[in-house]
Amino acid sequence: MKQIVNIFLLFVALLFCSCGEFFNFETEEPTVDGLRLSHHEVDLIVGDSITFDVEFSPDTLPVSYYWQVKGDEDAIELAGRKVNALKEGQALVVVQAQRVSNEAVDVVADSCYVNVFEWRKVDYNEFLYETVVYCSLVVDGITKTDNMGTTRLAAVVDGELRGLAVMREMHGVPYLELRIRASWPGEVANIECYNPDTHQRFVIEELQLDGETHGTLSDLKRYRCKSRNYGN
Repeated sequence: MKQIVNIFLLFVALLFCSCGEFFNFETEEPTVDGLRLSHHEVDLIVGDSITFDVEFSPDTLPVSYYWQVKGDEDAIELAGRKVNALKEGQALVVVQAQRVSNEAVDVVADSCYVNVFEWRKVDYNEFLYETVVYCSLVVDGITKTDNMGTTRLAAVVDGELRGLAVMREMHGVPYLELRIRASWPGEVANIECYNPDTHQRFVIEELQLDGETHGTLSDLKRYRCKSRNYGN
C-alpha cells in the first residue's frame, strides 16, 4: 500500500513539472492608460501663480513630455509645470507625453484653461458715495468670516476694485465689513470672491450701490459660493 502511495505522489509531481508552463506567467509591460493634470480650469489674479501636478497612469514606464500654451500666450508665463499670471486674458495650457510600451509609442495629453483677471486699484478719495455691507462668507461649506486667510471678498465695478472686505469682531461676533465706493448712486457692483487655495473666482451677486448699509451684526448678509466640480 505504501508503495502505491509513493507511486501516486511521484506521478503528481511529474504532472506538475510537465505543466509548469501553466504556472509561470510571463509579466507583460503595462500599457499607457492616460495622463491627467491636477486642474482643468483655473482663475488667477494678475501676479499669482499655480504649479500643476501631473498624474500618469500607469506611472512605471519611461516618459518624455512637453508643455505648450495656446490662446492668449501673453497672458501667462510657463516655467516648467508652473504658470505665472501676467495680464488679463485666457490661455490654454497643454501637456503632451510620449511613453514607450510594448515597443509601441503612446501619446497622451491633457489641458487646462487659465483665466487671468485683474482688479484695478483706484483712489477711494475720488468717490463721493459709499455703500456698506456687513456680511458673512461661506466657501464650500466652510465659514471664512473669522478666518479669511488669503481668500478675498471684493466689490468690483467694470474691473475696478471699489471695496475689499476686512475681518471685524464686536461683542464676540465675527463679521466682514465691506465698504464700497461709487461715483453716483445707482452704480452696480459685482460682489466677487477669489479663493487662491482652489484658484477659483466666484461672482456671487450684483449689488446696486445706494449709499445705504446692508446687513447688521444680528442679521449679517450671507454670501455663499461653491467650487466648480469637474468630475473625472
